[in-house]
Amino acid sequence: MKLRGFEVKHAASDMQLRWTAQNIRRHLPLLSNHKDGLLFQRLSWGAAAGGLATILLAESPVLDTMEMNLLEWRYRIGHEITRNLPPKEDRRAKDIALVTYDDEDQFDLEAEAEEGGPQPIQRVLARLIPIIQSGNPLLVVIDIDLSGKADQQLVQALKANRNNTVLALSGNLDNPNDFPASDLRKSVLVCAYDHLLKEPNGLVCRMPISANVFLDPQPEGIKFPDRNDRNLYLPPGLADYARGLSAAGEAFESLPEVVAPLVSSRAGVGPSKSQITAFSQEDLPIYIKFKGTKYPSYSVSSVIDGRTDPRIFAGKVVMIGTRFSQKVDNTPPVRTPIESRVANVEIQAEAIATLMNSEAIVSFPRSIMHHLLLLLGAGLGALASALPMGRRTRVFLTTAMLLMVSTQIGFIAFNIHVPVLPLLAVLMLTYIFGTLIYLDTDLRLRNRELAQAREAMQVRAEEERQRIANDLHDETLPALSAVARMADKLHFDGVDSQVPLEMRQKLDGAISEMRRVINDLHPSVLETMGFKPALENLLAILERDSSIACEFVDKNPELHDDLGYNQFVRLQLYRIVQESLNNVQKHSGATRVVLSIELLDDTLYIAVTDNGRGIDPDLIRKDSHGLVNIRQRAQLIGAQVEWRKPNDFASGTQVSIAINSNQQIQVGKS
Repeated sequence: MKLRGFEVKHAASDMQLRWTAQNIRRHLPLLSNHKDGLLFQRLSWGAAAGGLATILLAESPVLDTMEMNLLEWRYRIGHEITRNLPPKEDRRAKDIALVTYDDEDQFDLEAEAEEGGPQPIQRVLARLIPIIQSGNPLLVVIDIDLSGKADQQLVQALKANRNNTVLALSGNLDNPNDFPASDLRKSVLVCAYDHLLKEPNGLVCRMPISANVFLDPQPEGIKFPDRNDRNLYLPPGLADYARGLSAAGEAFESLPEVVAPLVSSRAGVGPSKSQITAFSQEDLPIYIKFKGTKYPSYSVSSVIDGRTDPRIFAGKVVMIGTRFSQKVDNTPPVRTPIESRVANVEIQAEAIATLMNSEAIVSFPRSIMHHLLLLLGAGLGALASALPMGRRTRVFLTTAMLLMVSTQIGFIAFNIHVPVLPLLAVLMLTYIFGTLIYLDTDLRLRNRELAQAREAMQVRAEEERQRIANDLHDETLPALSAVARMADKLHFDGVDSQVPLEMRQKLDGAISEMRRVINDLHPSVLETMGFKPALENLLAILERDSSIACEFVDKNPELHDDLGYNQFVRLQLYRIVQESLNNVQKHSGATRVVLSIELLDDTLYIAVTDNGRGIDPDLIRKDSHGLVNIRQRAQLIGAQVEWRKPNDFASGTQVSIAINSNQQIQVGKS
C-alpha cells in the first residue's frame, strides 16, 4: 500500500506489515502469481539447463566410443551372470557343429598349387564334403577362402549336394581376382559375404544385417534388381561377378542373414527372410548374442580318417572353417567381448545362432532416444535445481545405479541395448548445472532475506527514533520550557541576581538543541514541508552552521513534491543526503556544495557535489560507518550510490544516487 497521505506515526508499522506479507509470498511461490518465485525460477532454469546439457553432450561421438567399451563390459557381466546360474540345456550347441582345419591339418596347405592350378585345400574339401553330407546335415556352410581356379573334384562334390551348401565369400571383394571361380559359385545353393563389423576398438560384436556392403552410393554403376525388386547399383568392377551368381542379389547379404532364413524354411527355427529384411535403420546396429557357447568342434583329419562318425551332423548346421595358432591364417583370429582370440568361423557360428534363436540384441531407436534424453535432461535439471544438496546427491546416485542395473537387465533378459553413457552424461551435467542454479538462487534468497532483515531492523530503528522523538517532544521539551518560564518569573520578581537570566539563556540553548535532536531523530520537515523543501532545508542548515556556500538545483520544478515515492523511501533518501552533507562538513574542507535533483525516464537522480579535497572511490574504507550506512540505506530501497570526481569542479567529490520510481513504488507497497 502507498503510505502517502497517512500519519507519520503509522509509516513504520505499515512497512512492517508490508515486509511480513512479502515474506509470506516468498515461502509460497507457487500460490502467488509472481513468476519470479524462487521455486519457479529453479524449475525453469533447471529444465533449460538440462535440455542444454542433453544437446551439448548426449550426441557426442566421444560417448559413442566410450559406449562401445562399456558394451564389452555388459557382455562380460551378462556372461558371468548366466554362467553362475543353474545349468540348463544349451540349444545353441545342438544346432551348430564346427569342422575346422587346425594345426594338425596344415600339411594340406603346405603344398603349393601348380602354376595356374587350384589350391590344395580344394582337393581336401572334395573328400570332406561327401562324408559330411552322408550324415544328413541340415545345411553345410563353407567359410574358407577358395579364390583362384576351381578344382573339378570339388565342383562335382558341391553339385552333388548343391541344395544344402552355402559358400561364404571371404577376402577383399572389391577385387574380382579374390572371388571364387565361377564354377564354384554356380555349384552351391547360394553365396554369402562372410563379413562381420569390426569396431574401432577392435571388438567384433555386430552383424551387417540389412546393410548392403556392395551398394554404390551413386547410381553410376550397373543396375541390378534384388529379390524385392529394388534397384541396386553395383560398382562397374563387380559386373562380371554379379552375372556369374546363381541367384541375383544373394551375394549382397551377410552370411548370418543368408543362413538363418534357410534354417527357418527347413527346420522352422529362427526368423524368415521377410522378418530379417524388416529390420529398419533405427533398429541397427544388431548385436551378436555372445553367450560363451562351446560348439562341438571336429578336425578335418578326424572326419576324413573316419574317427568322427558323420551321423553326429544329422539335422545340424555344419560350418567348415579354419582355426590355426602357429602359422599365418587367411582369416586370422579376432577379438570378441568374451574372448580375446577367436577364429572367424566361431564368430560366424555365434552370429548365425543369434538369429536362429531370435536373440539378436537391437539398439534402442536413436530418434526416440533423442526425445527421451531431452525430456530426461529437462526433468533431471529441474529436479537437481530444486533439491537440497544432500538429498540431490542421494537421488542422483540412486538414479545412476538404477540406470546401470535396468539397462543391464534389458541387455541380458530382453535383448535391448540402451546406450547408458548419454544418460549418465546428462545425469552428471544436470547435477552440476542444478547445483549451480540451486546455489545461485539460494544465495539470492539469502541476500533477499538479509535485505529484508535489514529493512525490518531499519523499520524498527525508525519506530524507536519516532518514539524517542515523541517522548522528548511531549515530555522533556515541555519540562525544559516550564523551567525556562520559572527562570523568567524569578527575573521579573526582582531577584537581585544574574542567575535567573543565565538560567534562561542556557535553557533556551538546551531547548534549541533538543528541537534539533528531535528533528534528527524524526524529521517532521518531510511531512510539514515536503521532500524537496526538506532537502533545501538541509542545505540551509549546512550553510548556517558553516562557511560553505550551498546551492539547490531542481531540474523538474513542475513535478509533484513527493515524486511518487512513499514515506519510507523518501525518509531513506533524506537520510542519505543528510549523511553526505555531514561528510562534506566534517571531512572535505569544501567552500561550495551543489545539491541537484532530476527525474529522467522514471529514474530519480540526486547528486551532492563539493569542491573539497576529494576522496579516491577505490580507497573508501569498507568499515566506514557513515558510508556503510549510506550503502545499506540505498540497498534497502533498491537505489544505486556512486562516489566519483565531479565534472563541475577541479577537485572534490560527487555522490550520485539513482533510484527507479516504478521499482520503488512496488517496494513501498504492502
